[in-house]
Amino acid sequence: MFENTIGFKLVFIFSLVLIGFFVFFPLYWMFNTALKTPEEVFLPTLFPNNPTLSNFTSALTDGLLLNYLKNSLFVAILSSFFATMVSAYAGYSFSKFRYRGRKTFMVSILISQVFPHAVLLLSIYVMMQAFGLLDNYLSLILSFIVFVLPVGTLTMKAYFDQLPDALIESAKIDGANQCRIIHKIIFPISIPGMISTAIYGFVWSWNDLLYSLTLITSPEKRTLAPGLILNYMGEFQQNWGEMMAASIIVSLPVTVMFILLQRFFIQGLTSGAVKG
Repeated sequence: MFENTIGFKLVFIFSLVLIGFFVFFPLYWMFNTALKTPEEVFLPTLFPNNPTLSNFTSALTDGLLLNYLKNSLFVAILSSFFATMVSAYAGYSFSKFRYRGRKTFMVSILISQVFPHAVLLLSIYVMMQAFGLLDNYLSLILSFIVFVLPVGTLTMKAYFDQLPDALIESAKIDGANQCRIIHKIIFPISIPGMISTAIYGFVWSWNDLLYSLTLITSPEKRTLAPGLILNYMGEFQQNWGEMMAASIIVSLPVTVMFILLQRFFIQGLTSGAVKG
């Protein structure tokens, strides 16, 4: 029994170290590359021989990077906000109302998550072209709302399921209509679930490459992911040092946001895990 316990602990520790290596080593290598000079970038050294901050300085003083950052913030904030609101209304409808076709509609929304986004791009591109929305931020925002909606709706429904129906009935007795109940009572106490949906939507749009690269073609309208690739990578240049430095810089907003809001994010995701 003792030997089995020791063996289990060794396997468990080895598994943690192995997982930690695959998770954290790419992050370490990104920092390592960002501190290297152009001549040293392709040398397989674990530590830079001559550490330099010139890559960070060049990235911060690059007007294009700041423009990409501004564009991404604009798209991510709007798409996250509207996706959260639509998910909240849909989740409340599925949780508190009973009507014909409710389950079918829920299943339809969830099934949309099954299709690969690269396949959906074919139809979305044709649709946006027909409506004249190519090279327009509205095409990106609408696409991101659609992609966040299944997970966001399920998250919000699970959160609303935990709210007692007696709370709504009491408000009705006091004379509150449905609109007032939703906006003055339900939504304020559902902030954790809404924040978790908003974070999910923000990160989705912030990290997107495929749709941002396809639907937006003007250089001045590009968001971060395609902007970084097209600015630092190309047929005649591979500026890995500045690319890694810029990647670190643009990841800071999402990292800070998650650190500040992680309590609400975890609470929102686990709200429907236990019923009692």
